[in-house]
Amino acid sequence: MALDTAIKVVLRWNSTSDNKSYVFTGKRDQIDQYLQAVDQIQCSIVSGSAYDHSGAKSAIQIAMTRLADEMCNLLKINCKSADYPDSSTSMPDSGSNSYVDDYEYGSALSVAVIDDLRSIVQRMNGAGCLGDCKMAYIINRRRFIEDSYRKLEIQKLSSHDAQTLEWKVLYPIFKVWIRSSKICFRKIFAYEKQLCEKVFGNNVAVDCFLKISNDYAFQLLEIATNLSCIKIASDRLFGILELYKTLSDLLPEMNKLFNTPSSESFRRKAAEMVPEFKGAACKTIEKFEKDVLSADLSQPVPVDKIHSLCRYVMGYLIELGQHKKTLMELPLSKPPLTAMNLGIAEPPPQNEWSFHLMWIIMSLISRLENGDKQIKNATDVNFYLMNNFFYIVQKINGMPEVKEMIGDDCFSNVSSKYKQTKSEYLRLTLEKVLLALGDKKSPKRKLRSFNHQFKKLQIELGKLRVSDFQLLTEIRVSMEESLVPSYSSLLQQLSTQHYLTTVDDTLSVEQLKSAILGFFSST
Repeated sequence: MALDTAIKVVLRWNSTSDNKSYVFTGKRDQIDQYLQAVDQIQCSIVSGSAYDHSGAKSAIQIAMTRLADEMCNLLKINCKSADYPDSSTSMPDSGSNSYVDDYEYGSALSVAVIDDLRSIVQRMNGAGCLGDCKMAYIINRRRFIEDSYRKLEIQKLSSHDAQTLEWKVLYPIFKVWIRSSKICFRKIFAYEKQLCEKVFGNNVAVDCFLKISNDYAFQLLEIATNLSCIKIASDRLFGILELYKTLSDLLPEMNKLFNTPSSESFRRKAAEMVPEFKGAACKTIEKFEKDVLSADLSQPVPVDKIHSLCRYVMGYLIELGQHKKTLMELPLSKPPLTAMNLGIAEPPPQNEWSFHLMWIIMSLISRLENGDKQIKNATDVNFYLMNNFFYIVQKINGMPEVKEMIGDDCFSNVSSKYKQTKSEYLRLTLEKVLLALGDKKSPKRKLRSFNHQFKKLQIELGKLRVSDFQLLTEIRVSMEESLVPSYSSLLQQLSTQHYLTTVDDTLSVEQLKSAILGFFSST
């Protein structure tokens, strides 16, 4: 292409600078022609062969302004709306990255667009206008990250807010931070760094990437720093663990993204956050253990109800089991009381978390045993403990991670507690009925005595509720095994002596079994 033709091409496009027509939105031959014109003008200036040096200089300046505008337009028109997770929906647990994998960064560019951007950078760099090129690129890409932050609903938070806001307000902020930080570091920042390298090459890319991403990356760390200041409370442990796990997992990726000497402050700040949340998690576990010991059990509890402390602690253990791997990383101190107080053998140091789980379970059992003082009747006490201990056994059976960690000895200990209270409850409950059957009186008087005691038992047990069907079945079976043989023997004696029809309301063996099946309520 001749120089005068090249200048005409540049000037022709300058005459259409109404921001409605762009070179790079046209056909490929149009783009190639414009780039060829710029190359020809620049080559003539560098070689000194331009017969109209001032005209060529003027044309190249016009071309640089045009190319900067073209870059801005390319970046703008090739970015669609991102597919952002809906913050109103429930978040998956911290171990899941499905929402990160499914996230589509709306500012990702096609290969053709990247090639066009790189061709613009090369021409502007050749004309000594790389600074203007970088500025246009940085401003536009920052705008896209800003838009991403807005759609991800990342919330700024002061340390005062973190210390004073209620957990129901803070927890969604934790979840948004976890989701957003994974998306930002694994998707947005990672892509921006790759894009800088493709468009500018390695030498310039680092500076561009840092100017685009640095502020937003620091914002995320600042929010995490303030979240680490939250008030320690038992119900906040799992949010803290999720954030700690996220930080730990992201740290290598953060270091890889921000790996230059100028990013040392970012890497140092990120590294400092991990032990901060690790420490907060340890303090929260200590707080929970103290709460188990200090929980108020003075309020009367219906004997056929599972105590709220029992439900709370076992629900907490279910959550702990789901964070087993993370919890094993924590440097926990010993629980408030020594193992000897609860009959637990202290494990070796590598099993500290197992010891804490055993301590929590046995402390709960101890609290239930010693917190039933408002229940005066021994039968009621054992019924209450039997229900609660069975609940604990069932929950442990449903938590393979917890059951494995506490070991067979601890689980056997808990199971024995249940079996002891069940046995004692059955003994006390059936004592008068069995005494009637074992009395030395005549068979006829024994039957009348049995009928009287059995009717009383029916009334008493009709007031109680056993919510777990398996426990209900076990109790009824045990009662049947205790009563039916002796009662059947008594009926045999009466039948032999022809007294059976002379006693009113005599139950057959089948009727007795049916009556036992009516004991308690499971609804």
